[in-house]
Amino acid sequence: MRRSTSSLLNPQPVGASGGTILVVDDEPAVCRVTGTMLEHQGFSVLYADSGEQAMRLFDQHHRQISMLLTDIVMPHISGPQLAQQLRSKRANLPVLFVSGVVSPKTFPGTQGGWMLKKPYTPTTLAAKVWEVLSASV
Repeated sequence: MRRSTSSLLNPQPVGASGGTILVVDDEPAVCRVTGTMLEHQGFSVLYADSGEQAMRLFDQHHRQISMLLTDIVMPHISGPQLAQQLRSKRANLPVLFVSGVVSPKTFPGTQGGWMLKKPYTPTTLAAKVWEVLSASV
């Protein structure tokens, strides 16, 4: 796990541990960049490029996963469908939906989750993730 020393890239509370975030995006480059941003903030990251892969990872690592960060629009299983399926296994799973094309108001199933519009900066992403995790305690 790498931790950034830059105050611009380090908005989490002092002494906070990041936990593990399951990052799901059908665009591998976006998935990797998002995960790398989170790793620089001290989070562990599990990467999935599909809802199906995310469900397998969740089944294998459910005890370690602190939060789901998922794109809304994906083939086969949308982000909201994925969140619903994972929350059937763990009802209190915090979810952050990300999208560059839709808002929660225009896509059904995003209720009970947080939203962040793409593109986002490392600072914006980290602040939103900490906000979601803090609200879920």
